[in-house]
Amino acid sequence: MKVIFIFFSIVFLTSCPNQEDIHYTTCNTSNPLEDLTWLKDFKVSFEASGAVRKSKIIQYTYKDETVFLIDNCYDCANNLTTVYNCKGEVICEFGGHAGVDTCPDFKNEAFLDRILYEN
Repeated sequence: MKVIFIFFSIVFLTSCPNQEDIHYTTCNTSNPLEDLTWLKDFKVSFEASGAVRKSKIIQYTYKDETVFLIDNCYDCANNLTTVYNCKGEVICEFGGHAGVDTCPDFKNEAFLDRILYEN
C-alpha cells in the first residue's frame, strides 16, 4: 500500500507544470507584439519617431475579448487613445480635443493583462 501511495505521489508532483512551461497566448500567438503585423507597426513607429513623449501598448481583456490599448502620447492632454481587437479593428476611442468616449464602461469593465510596450 505504501508503494502505491509513493508512486502516485511522485506522479502527481512531477505532473504539475513548471511556471516556465506555461505559455501565455493571445490572439493565437505567444508574442502578439511581434506576430501581429499591425501591432508591431505601432511599436516600430513609436521607436522610430524619436519623440520624447511616452507611448504605451497595453493588453486588456474587455467583454471577454483580448484588446490592445494604443496610447501614442501617454499622459498628454487632449490625446486620443484607441482600443483595437486582435484583427486590428477599432473597438473604441476616448479622449482627444472633442472628448470622445465610445466605451464609457472601459475603465470599469476592462482587466489589465500586461503592458506590451512602453518607452
